[in-house]
Amino acid sequence: MIRWINEKLGTAPATDLSITDDCVVLDVRDMVDRFGNSASTAKEKIEQGLTLLRQGKQVVVCCDYGISRSNAIAAGILSRFNRISLDQAIKEVVHATGEQEIKLEPLRSVRNALQDGIAHISDDGPRVLITGGSGFVGQALLRELLKRHYVVAPSRNEVDLTDGALSLDLLVKEHRINFIVHLANPPEYTSNRAMGGMLTMLRNVLEVCRENNTRLIYPSSVALYSAYRTVGIVADQSLPPFPKGPYGEAKLLCEILIENHRKLYGLEYALLRAPALYGDAGDRPKFIYNFIGKARNNEPIRTHRYLNGDPKLDLLYVDDFVFAVMAAIEADFVGTLNVGSGHAVSTRELAEWIVSRTGSNSTVDCRNIEDYAANITMDISMASKVLSWQPMVTWEMGLGRLLDSSPSN
Repeated sequence: MIRWINEKLGTAPATDLSITDDCVVLDVRDMVDRFGNSASTAKEKIEQGLTLLRQGKQVVVCCDYGISRSNAIAAGILSRFNRISLDQAIKEVVHATGEQEIKLEPLRSVRNALQDGIAHISDDGPRVLITGGSGFVGQALLRELLKRHYVVAPSRNEVDLTDGALSLDLLVKEHRINFIVHLANPPEYTSNRAMGGMLTMLRNVLEVCRENNTRLIYPSSVALYSAYRTVGIVADQSLPPFPKGPYGEAKLLCEILIENHRKLYGLEYALLRAPALYGDAGDRPKFIYNFIGKARNNEPIRTHRYLNGDPKLDLLYVDDFVFAVMAAIEADFVGTLNVGSGHAVSTRELAEWIVSRTGSNSTVDCRNIEDYAANITMDISMASKVLSWQPMVTWEMGLGRLLDSSPSN
């Protein structure tokens, strides 16, 4: 089916049976649907379309599926014919056709043909775009970055990373972004189904970074080490990933994808592996809020005991993580770092502290679990050295803030 951009210009698959003799087909299947098209080839196609439109013809630009090459060339034709910017023409094509997945590669050749290339970022400091800016970490990061830098945090309605890279690319170009902090995740991000969504979203972000020479800041996770079976291990960034479960496995695949883009395209990135993040505006880790609720209701609290003992975890207050991200941006850091509190605490110790702090009559006991806990503490020595960063909030201080900010029953 022809998707008309205006009364004279449309796009369609080349095999579309709705194309009648009243239309002139501009076949762009001899272009490739990836990088490599020359500007002269794109310019030739655009000029052919312009000539036909000026002759009053109805022009249908066709490729194999009517998605990328056809819509990219149609946008170039529309830009020239209506004397508007290419970005405005792209938006009109997307609005008219409903096609969000126009690939950036063919569009680059069109930009080059129109000499509407990528604007170089000015040297006026970091200009940051946050994906997932409405989330727990995103909101905390946005608050701090706005105090010092130019920041854009599009909503999912503005940029849906499951629908392709185009909307993000246009926003990055419009705001001359030089850093993308990619925090967005699919809903229920620990499920099997979410693994594909995480990779799709990241892949679209990576395309935009490559297209615009934009640096990526990516938060990875202690879940990379979740399959280790130890009484306790201090993990620096050289510890080989050994994940268990969909979230840890997805994070490993994301890191591999990022590194592959570094090797292929020279992507510059800062990858920050973090432990469990918490704060007074969040709701994770869930067990902490469960402990608090039971303590306030004087109900028994049950912790877990694994085959290798009480589980211990590194808890990092969200503000400390935010300052690590900001330090990575401002230091122009490239590479991988582990960040955390540098200390591990058992869930039983947390429960007993909450009971004492709230003056609760709750008892604390444990339930045996026939599995192993990873018991990972992040080694933050390298992060402290290269970022001049140190966590400032101990777990006692952080839990105190949670108790003070959450309403009592």
